[in-house]
Amino acid sequence: MDIGEIKKAAMIIVNGGIVVYPTDTCYGIGCDATNPAAIEKIFLIKERNKDKPLPLIASSIEMVRDYVYLDKRALKLFNAFPGISVALKKKGKAIPDIVNNDKVAFRIPSNEVSRKLCELSGRPIISTSANKSGDLSPYSIKEVKSSLKNYLDYIDFFIDCGVLDKNPPSTIVDLVTGKVSRVGKVTEKQILDLLGGKL
Repeated sequence: MDIGEIKKAAMIIVNGGIVVYPTDTCYGIGCDATNPAAIEKIFLIKERNKDKPLPLIASSIEMVRDYVYLDKRALKLFNAFPGISVALKKKGKAIPDIVNNDKVAFRIPSNEVSRKLCELSGRPIISTSANKSGDLSPYSIKEVKSSLKNYLDYIDFFIDCGVLDKNPPSTIVDLVTGKVSRVGKVTEKQILDLLGGKL
C-alpha cells in the first residue's frame, strides 16, 4: 500500500473529511471520532439510525487510554485477541455523545492500513462498514460505491486495496454491561477462559 495515500487520507480526516478504507473485515467508512459534524455525515451517508452507537478504532493501547477508562480485563483482551472490540466507560467529553453517551467500543485493528491511518491522523477514527444500513458488507470499492451511490459526493477519499478477504466481524465485548454483544472471530468461551470465567 502506498504510504502517500494513507498520509493524504489521514490529513483529510484531521481536516474533518470522510474516508473509505480497508479494515480487518470489510471496507469501512470513517472520520475523526472527536468531530461531531463529520460524525453526523457518517450517519447521513449510511442512513443509519442515530440510536445505534458507532464503533471506533485506535492505533494503540495508549490512544485508547486517552478516551476511556481502561482496566486489566480490557488490556488482557486487547493483548490476547488482536482486532477484538471492547466497550468501556468514556473518559471526559472528547468523544461526542452522538457516538455513544456513556461508553465507547474500541478496536486496535490488525489491518495495517487502518492502523496506520489512525496513527498518522493522531486520533481515534469512526469504523463502521462502508455500506447503507441493512446492505451487505462491502469487500470492494465497487460494492461500496454501489451501496452508497446517493452519497458519493460526501466521501472525500477512497483507499482501494482491491477485493478484501471475507473475514468474520469482530467480536464485541461490553465490559460495562458484562456481556458479549456480538460474537465474531473470538468466541465467548475463549473470552471467559481468558478472564477466569466471568466478564
